[in-house]
Amino acid sequence: MTNKEQNTIKKVVFGIIVLVLCLPAIQHKTHFANEKTLHGAVSSTEYKEFTWETWYNSEYQESTSNYLNTNFGFRPEFIYLNNQRHYSFFYTARAKGVLLGKESYLYERNYIKAHLGIDYIGEKEIQEKTRKLKFVQDKLKENGTDLYVVFAPGKGSYYPEYIPDKWLEGIKKNAPTNYKAYKSEFEKKEVNYIDFKSWFLDMKKSTPYPLFAKAGIHWSKYGEFLAADSLLQKIGEIRNVPMPDLVLDQVVVDEVNRDGDYDIGEGMNLIFDLPTYPMGYPQFHWDWDTSQTQQVVTFIADSYFWGMFNYGFSRDLFGDGEFWYYNKQIYPDSYTAPIEVKDIDIRAKAEENDVIILLSTDANLYKFAFGFIDQLYEAYKD
Repeated sequence: MTNKEQNTIKKVVFGIIVLVLCLPAIQHKTHFANEKTLHGAVSSTEYKEFTWETWYNSEYQESTSNYLNTNFGFRPEFIYLNNQRHYSFFYTARAKGVLLGKESYLYERNYIKAHLGIDYIGEKEIQEKTRKLKFVQDKLKENGTDLYVVFAPGKGSYYPEYIPDKWLEGIKKNAPTNYKAYKSEFEKKEVNYIDFKSWFLDMKKSTPYPLFAKAGIHWSKYGEFLAADSLLQKIGEIRNVPMPDLVLDQVVVDEVNRDGDYDIGEGMNLIFDLPTYPMGYPQFHWDWDTSQTQQVVTFIADSYFWGMFNYGFSRDLFGDGEFWYYNKQIYPDSYTAPIEVKDIDIRAKAEENDVIILLSTDANLYKFAFGFIDQLYEAYKD
């Protein structure tokens, strides 16, 4: 090979390297290629305009640096590649709060802490919260409103066998947990509750379709259907009124996990899909006599209620009852206007309901009811 040919090859290679290095900047300015979508909690910074004031106090330099770090071209592709590298070579998850269990089962750390009792808030606090809850329950009942707590299952307690061994070191057997302590206190003080957590564990070996997905964190779509059907029957029993019938048309088994059954897997932002098992997806409708008066039901709940809410349960079955997400935003109103619980008369709003459901997975019991009990207790006490 002649010197001329060697120089030509060097120039071509150098040109390719420069082009590759410049591609992110070109993409950022022109968006000539479609980029992947990032899922989960993704950080991004808006660009701040230059002013002499922000220049002198270094705010402009800092904001510009943060902006360029989170908005360069092909950033999603680089994140996917980096996350896949960590998973494939080091078996670690780059998603916030996500933990890789045995056999590629995915968890969020809070669910393991809840199962092992690491987040246990103590007997005194649970006794005091239960005392207030009983007081609120009785006050609402005087007004004709029934208050019920729903214990939703958690993935850590449902699949403890796949929790990494290092999490079990130093953990006492039968250590106190928020779930066990609350359940015990509820029985002593006659607080109304529905225990889906123990029900799901009872069904674990007999259910025809999985109640939790391998790469999901919430109850499966099939488990969600069972819970919804049970809730409808229970509300009818509480109020002594007929309720809609959830009619199961069929269950479609799909190898590809979808909807909430792959929510953590999606948030991992990997190039290749994680190994999973087939899941059952119920197709159903409800029989409802529209001449009958609907029971107005409000759910004060965590994300475990989103699936039922999105199916239209609150709108169609619960008299346009509301969903107070973590006792902060009120849905459906918050879709159109930023209505928050802190801005309402909580006592008057609560008493508009026939039933109030406090639904929480065990991973959120350390902050149970998300302030609702204390707020309503103070409203009644005052």
